[in-house]
Amino acid sequence: MSIAEAPTFVVGSQPKFAHYCTSIVNRIGDLLWERKLGVRTRGRAESPHHDAHAYGYLSYHTYFTILDRLLLQPSDVVVDLGCGKGRIVCCAACYDIREAIGVEIDPQLARSAKNNVSQLRLRRAPARITTESAIDFDFDATTVVVMFHPFGIKTLEGVLQRIDESCRRIPRRLRIVYANPLFDHVLAAQDSFTRYDAWLPKTWDRLKFPVYFYEHRS
Repeated sequence: MSIAEAPTFVVGSQPKFAHYCTSIVNRIGDLLWERKLGVRTRGRAESPHHDAHAYGYLSYHTYFTILDRLLLQPSDVVVDLGCGKGRIVCCAACYDIREAIGVEIDPQLARSAKNNVSQLRLRRAPARITTESAIDFDFDATTVVVMFHPFGIKTLEGVLQRIDESCRRIPRRLRIVYANPLFDHVLAAQDSFTRYDAWLPKTWDRLKFPVYFYEHRS
């Protein structure tokens, strides 16, 4: 299957037994990573904001695999939009990068993320959390954007416009990692972005949601 033919969302792609087994492995791995990093990002949470989706995340194993795939450099700034309790920010801060930033509109989740960042062990890069809408965030220093289906179509369109404007004003390599890509058609329709990779869950895979990789054409 080519990247262009990849479906935007895969539901129930794993047989129940395989899904159950790999989910247990992920949960054990998450517990071990949280103990090692000194943080707590597990659990569910609903945001009162009308356009914010429920707090969700990938396993630590998957996030570290994604970050390894990006071949991060010391000049990279990784931004997680709708960062929730800050799992990807904590993971990214374990790499030798310029900065890891979490953007979270919900104050309660942002406080949890800030607490996790303050307690993070194995830190190799500065990390911070900003409490604001993703549309209001200044993307000018950003080189990597990570999203786990954080908000609705209108917000996504606004964010993509802001990113496009920033890249045209300050040309650079900027990549977007879109996990659980329910609104991938919005991103795929943008002339300024190209999808260059697509990860789809397989039978015995620890990956539970599709992950798409985009790059700005600048």
